[in-house]
Order: sequence, then structure tokens, then C-alpha cells
Amino acid sequence: MIEYSAPGKAVVWGEYAVLEGAPAMVMAVDRYASAQIEAADTKWHLNAIGFESTADLTVSELRPGSGSGTKSAGITHLLRAVLQALGDPDLPPAARLQTDTRTFHTRDNTGTVQKLGIGSSAAVCTATSAAIAEFLDQPFDESIPLAAHRLLQGKAGSGLDVAAACQGGLIRFQSGRASAAEWPETLSYQYFWVGHAAKTSEHLVRFGDWRATSDTTTLDKLCQASERLFSQPDLEHLAEYAARLKAMDEAAGLGIFSEAHDRLRALANRAQVVYKPCGAGGGDIGIAVSDDPNHLEELIALATHDSFLTLDLEIAAHGVHRSRS
Repeated sequence: MIEYSAPGKAVVWGEYAVLEGAPAMVMAVDRYASAQIEAADTKWHLNAIGFESTADLTVSELRPGSGSGTKSAGITHLLRAVLQALGDPDLPPAARLQTDTRTFHTRDNTGTVQKLGIGSSAAVCTATSAAIAEFLDQPFDESIPLAAHRLLQGKAGSGLDVAAACQGGLIRFQSGRASAAEWPETLSYQYFWVGHAAKTSEHLVRFGDWRATSDTTTLDKLCQASERLFSQPDLEHLAEYAARLKAMDEAAGLGIFSEAHDRLRALANRAQVVYKPCGAGGGDIGIAVSDDPNHLEELIALATHDSFLTLDLEIAAHGVHRSRS
């Protein structure tokens, strides 16, 4: 059996600014998606745990445009996108593929399973691409999951989530290129989940419409603040970036700072901590940062009392890697 794993991601700073060519700080986090594949006797047996979809397909039914597998579109579409990114190679008549993204989910206060919003689709796409490439004896590099992910998600987005899944660690991502970065030694952080998932694609559409038709002065200032953080990565400049993100959100009406994010931001202000949403915002997760760990502990207590979930996310030491042979 071949198994690959790939980490999720969180945007520390640079969301939206990265779409204008500014650099973003991205953390690959230690929640992993996995993909296992092995030979089988009949058909291609597909099973996704976390996304919860299954399919049993012939090779001809796997080809793009066959129309099969519509009841289990998740893993079927994932595999088709990966195969297309690989150039539609010849396939054996049968195999067994299983993906697992359970670590990217949590249960809300009602017991409903929800996505955390930390890059599960990019991570599972990357792990699946690596596993399928080895199984079919095809070359693999970052361009494969990037192409597959864009087939699945459309051309919106910068590709930073795939870069984090492939490379791991902390990265500076700018104009499609990633380089290693380091966490500022003087700062401590804590992630929070705000209680509901967000639709990244909807935020990106609204952002694109606003950018094309409106005064983008607030976006320009956000880009400058993101760039400045790489030369002066301290709490003062992160607070400035968070304020610029809030100003752009208000100007564009994107809903980055949802009611829940605003509540956490108010609690963070009480604890003298900088707080901001991560990524597209509107839900999912946010990060709190301080140069005093005691202030972070105060915020954790306040947020827990207000029913927010703290997330123990650490920097993923490795990007996509073979986890079983």
C-alpha cells in the first residue's frame, strides 16, 4: 500500500493582499490529510473519510466527461482532477483509493460536524496527487496538485494553500513562489475557531467585484502593511496590518470580520492581544498574537468562557511525504 500525507494551512498575514502581488506569511499546520492506494481485483474502489463519499467505477467511467459518479462527486471529482493534471495516464483496471480528512473537522455546540477552514481541500488534493503519481509511476512536483486543485476550485485564489501542503513549515508566499520563513521569536500565538465554516469562494468573488469597480486605497495600504511585516515582524506592525484588514473589509463590505470574529477581537483588546481572522474570513479560524504569553492565557480564558474553541495548531515540520509503503 502507498500512503502520502499533507498538512493544512493558516494564513498568519497577507490574505487578500497576496492576490495583489504582496507577500503573505503562511503556516503549514499539523493537521494532515492522507491518501492510500493499492491494487485491487475489480474496478476502482473510492472512499473518502471526512468528505464522506464513495464510488465503484470502471476505468472508462473515471475518464473526464463520463458523467458517472455524480452521487459521490467529492472523491470522484478529486481523482479525475488529479488524473487530468497528470496528463490522463494509462490506468490499471482496478485499484483501491482512500482519503482521510477527519483531522480538519470539529463538532460545533449542536454536535454537527463542521470544517475548520484550514486547507483540507488543498491538503487532500496534494496527498492524493503524490500517491497516484507513485502508483502510476508518474513524475510528481508541486505543479500537479496545483493544477488539480484549480480544476476543482476554479482559478480563484493564489495557490498558497497548495504551496503550504507541499512544502510544510512557515513560508513567505508571493506571486506563486514560496520561500522558507521563520516565526518571530518575540511573539506567541493561539488559534481559535469561531464556530462556523465560511465559503471562501463567495468571499473571493465579492472581493474581485469590489476590486474591479471601486477605490482600492484600503487594499493598497493592506499590501504595504503585509510587506512591512516581513522586515519588521513585531506586534505593533501586526496590529497595524489587522487594522488595515478591518478597514478594507468595511470599505468593500466583504464580511471578513463576522460577528464572531468581532467578538473575539473585542476580547483580545481586553487582554491586550492582537487578533485577526485567517484567510478569507467570515468564519473558520482566527489567530491571536502577543509578546506576552500571560496576555494570551487571559484571552484563552475569556474566549473559552464565551464558548469559542481553542485550536492546538503547531507548525507542520514536513510538507507532503510518504507515510506508509
